[in-house]
Amino acid sequence: MFYLFVVVTLLYFFNNPLTFANQNNEVDKLRQELLELEKITQPLIQTFRKVSQLVSPSVVSLSTEKKRDPGGTSETEPIPPSQHFPSKRDPHMEDIPKKGLGSGIIVEEHGYILTNNHVIDGFSEDEITVITYNGEQYKSVKIIGIDPNTDLAVIKIEAEGCLPVKFGNSEDVQVGDWVIAIGSPFGYHQTVSMGIISAKGRTHVIPFVLPFIYEDFFQTDAAINPGNSGGPLVNLRGEIIGVNTAIATRSGGFQGVGFAISASIAKETAENIITTGTVVRGYLGVGTHDINDDLAGVLGLKNKKEIIHRLQLPIEKGAFVLEVWSDTPASKAGILPGDIISELDGKKIENTTDLQHAIRHAKVNKAIIVKIIRDGAENALEVVVEPQPEDLAGKSYTAIQKLDEPTKFSLGLVVNELLPEIAKSLGFEGEKGVLVVDVESDSPAEHAGIKPGDLITKVGTREVDSVIEFMALMDEFLDKTGAVSIFVKNKGFVTLK
Repeated sequence: MFYLFVVVTLLYFFNNPLTFANQNNEVDKLRQELLELEKITQPLIQTFRKVSQLVSPSVVSLSTEKKRDPGGTSETEPIPPSQHFPSKRDPHMEDIPKKGLGSGIIVEEHGYILTNNHVIDGFSEDEITVITYNGEQYKSVKIIGIDPNTDLAVIKIEAEGCLPVKFGNSEDVQVGDWVIAIGSPFGYHQTVSMGIISAKGRTHVIPFVLPFIYEDFFQTDAAINPGNSGGPLVNLRGEIIGVNTAIATRSGGFQGVGFAISASIAKETAENIITTGTVVRGYLGVGTHDINDDLAGVLGLKNKKEIIHRLQLPIEKGAFVLEVWSDTPASKAGILPGDIISELDGKKIENTTDLQHAIRHAKVNKAIIVKIIRDGAENALEVVVEPQPEDLAGKSYTAIQKLDEPTKFSLGLVVNELLPEIAKSLGFEGEKGVLVVDVESDSPAEHAGIKPGDLITKVGTREVDSVIEFMALMDEFLDKTGAVSIFVKNKGFVTLK
């Protein structure tokens, strides 16, 4: 039957010679139309070509590899189970060197290169190789400085006459702008991809356990993959508007959601590190949230309107204070959970990003005025900005309670997350729970014999692994019975009421 169809079709075309001619004419017409359209698109094509030609010589590839010791044993840590499939420990895995790939941006003609801190973290200077645009390799690399709070670092190669990039103005970037990403995804050097700015001002992107990380990311659909980290995101003027840093993915590869640190943070950080070898920033010691429907969920309210009504807010903008850490500029100045920071050092604060930006530029060890809204009224507090600590080990914090419930967590306990370094020093390595950092005098907790340094692992029969879980379970039990039993390691269950 099929052969019959083919024969009939061929006979039809041979008996209709004009059909072939008509098709050829249509093809020629379409080809000519495309040639005419190309004249219109040629300037755009040339723009992408020229941007790539301009910026690519300023982009380098980074290769990192842990060296073995002379005896032949590996200095690397075993590969985490999440990165390989065998359920049993494979003794040969420890012999596999730790390797990494990344990209970098030349920011100064004397060989200074900006990259992501996570690209070089854990590697010594002789374990980092820089490969330039023309394929030249540099194995003698100097680490000038790192800034974990922005996930940026500066390294240097012994080279002169390098071509530095030009930074653009992050404030001019708009959603929908065309951008180009350049880097070494999966080790493919000098790879160029194109997309648009999908969103700006993204936060909560980097999954690092850092209390005061600075985040201001552009989201883009330009293809960003492992190996692109540290490379530039470029506008159509050939200016760097971001440093490619992270992807949101379920497969480990590109899925259309990439993130680049804004050039405003990158440029400032690079200049500070090159000038001083470090970055010293001030901090307040607060955890904040934008005033929106997501915050309403945290507070146990329905929506943003209910926040404004319940807190009697004269404005709808500001940075809502969720947490205040102890012994910090904020706690010393009297800032409390539930306050809204509306102004800092004369700068209006409309959201958390504004607050981060203002604090980042505040002078350390200088007194500034912070305006807050509390109980519907504006107050001005004097805050002495202090240098940001590397971590908050040993510090506790107070957090806002849900606004639709009375404050019931008055049992005399102050708890904190069990940080790895604290767990190790107290002998709680590998344990889960929350750490008691303070016990109020003459409180139910003190009467029950709980002391600072105790580890609470359960509320009732349910295990806890964070302060949020602990407080939620405490509220749940106190709601039902007015009392709660908690399990304290090395002491057993105690009842609080």
